[in-house]
Amino acid sequence: MSEEKIKSCPICVNESRVLVTKDIIDYYQCYNCGTIFCEPLDNDNLVGGEFEEERNEKENHLRIARVDEMTQGMNKEDVWILDFGCGHGKFIEDLKKAGYPNVDGYDAYYEPYSRLPEKNKYHVVTAVEVFEHFALPYIEIDVIKRSLISGGCVMVETGYVDAAIEDGHDLKTYFYINYKAGHSTIYSHHGIDLLMAYRGFYVKPMFNKHVKLFQKA
Repeated sequence: MSEEKIKSCPICVNESRVLVTKDIIDYYQCYNCGTIFCEPLDNDNLVGGEFEEERNEKENHLRIARVDEMTQGMNKEDVWILDFGCGHGKFIEDLKKAGYPNVDGYDAYYEPYSRLPEKNKYHVVTAVEVFEHFALPYIEIDVIKRSLISGGCVMVETGYVDAAIEDGHDLKTYFYINYKAGHSTIYSHHGIDLLMAYRGFYVKPMFNKHVKLFQKA
């Protein structure tokens, strides 16, 4: 009988056991915070992710409405926005069409947007279907934090464990646990709240079960 594999959760350092193995990739789940994770994955050649066109065409108007809510009371011309993990820049284009002239993008895997963002510049950072690609030591979160002004906010849209359970998915067959798509971490709501708090963010009310909001402390 083989010995059960155990790892420490990369967020809360509690005991985690294998939830499911995809080919040769073990995905562990923390018994404490519920986050699911594997070893860091190679994200080369994955710019934009799966269903990039469909995701942007069908849902960007909802994301723009959230940005409107986050910047309520400000003139659009005064708002600086960074789309982190922007892929080919489709959301950037739509934000500009919606009247936000000051929108930059960053994507480490796409040369036109590979320049690191400036420090202390942005009121809003959007991160759409990108946090799942992060893994220990989560240095991308530090880049996001330093790019925000004091009190600036980051909107994190990803496939959360809680949402999967609420929608009736069996976690062992949940489509988001997908190493071929470069998904290293599937967060629980509690897990990402802990991680962001550790990194110097306040946890703000969620937009919905798929979209969370954090404010730079």
